[in-house]
Amino acid sequence: MTAQVDIYNRALQSIGTRTTVTAAEIANNGSNEAIQANIAYVPVRRQLLRMAPWNCGAKTANLTYITSVPGTPENTSAATTLWQPGQPAPPYAYEYQYPVDCLLFQWVTPNTATGFASGIPISTAVTGGAPSFWQGPPVKLRVATDSFFGVTAAAVVAGGTGYAVGDIITLAQAPQGSAPLGAPVQLQVLTAPGGVIATVSVVNVILGEASALGGSYFTNLARATQAQASTTGAGMGATFSLTQTSPATPQRVILTNQEFAIGNYIGDVTDPNLFDDLFQEAFIRVLGATLCMPLNGDKNRAKMAIEEANTMIAQARRQDGNESLTVNDVLPDWLRVRGVNFLEDYSGPYNTSFNYGGLWPGFS
Repeated sequence: MTAQVDIYNRALQSIGTRTTVTAAEIANNGSNEAIQANIAYVPVRRQLLRMAPWNCGAKTANLTYITSVPGTPENTSAATTLWQPGQPAPPYAYEYQYPVDCLLFQWVTPNTATGFASGIPISTAVTGGAPSFWQGPPVKLRVATDSFFGVTAAAVVAGGTGYAVGDIITLAQAPQGSAPLGAPVQLQVLTAPGGVIATVSVVNVILGEASALGGSYFTNLARATQAQASTTGAGMGATFSLTQTSPATPQRVILTNQEFAIGNYIGDVTDPNLFDDLFQEAFIRVLGATLCMPLNGDKNRAKMAIEEANTMIAQARRQDGNESLTVNDVLPDWLRVRGVNFLEDYSGPYNTSFNYGGLWPGFS
């Protein structure tokens, strides 16, 4: 079993400090080593996870719908002549929330896709209505930002019945036939004496946000009473009044043309025991290299530590790639001009190619 204190001490060992820290020192910033390691630990871990499609961080999740263009099944409002706020940025048809734990978004997978199991050439295949066992190739996407009136707090108007502590409540969407309001806020039940909700908290949608921010609304609903759409428990009847940001603030979003999109990404893995052994060693080496200058000020030793870390990163990447299906084909022009924008159609979207970032920057 590997604990966070073990990562710290192995990082210190890698740069020859001849000192160690304890869990108590880490919790209380009880030494300079603990202070410096606490400053660097989370940013270094997240940056390293972003540098490759690591298997230990791979996640798949249904993306949360925000809005789509008029005329799609989710938005039956009248079409507009020009683009308007509340619609996905052109040329995309759908907009989804960026997953809260996402560090590196890789691709969008369609729920269904035709053409592959039925014998239609891949150059003319279209999406929709295919056998469920074949999920099709990755779909074009773009990571962008949009502005929303996020929810910072919710007051209980009616407590309903049948709720339990920990239930997650999703509020209602816009009525059919009107433009979408945006992704509804989720609320977690904090107290519910006798099954009646007394207090709730907002489920955060932005990684690292100090004060939770929930929902992705295009309008301010603070004066309106919002009803529940669904819950993870058996409760019913609760309503809430929302406190929202004003003016609207930006959130990251996923733009794509895929209905019911599935997101594939590298998540923020915090448990060291989930790290692959070689990824763990690469993380230790990079953390040690980052600590070298603030702890001993030796630029040459720090440079050597970064070189050692990059060697370990390269080794970890090789083994990580060998543990999954990786095909490095080149998409021919005759397919590219026909609108095919993916590789390895025969192996589906679950391959990584060689989508690696650079190495850790050193001292010049």
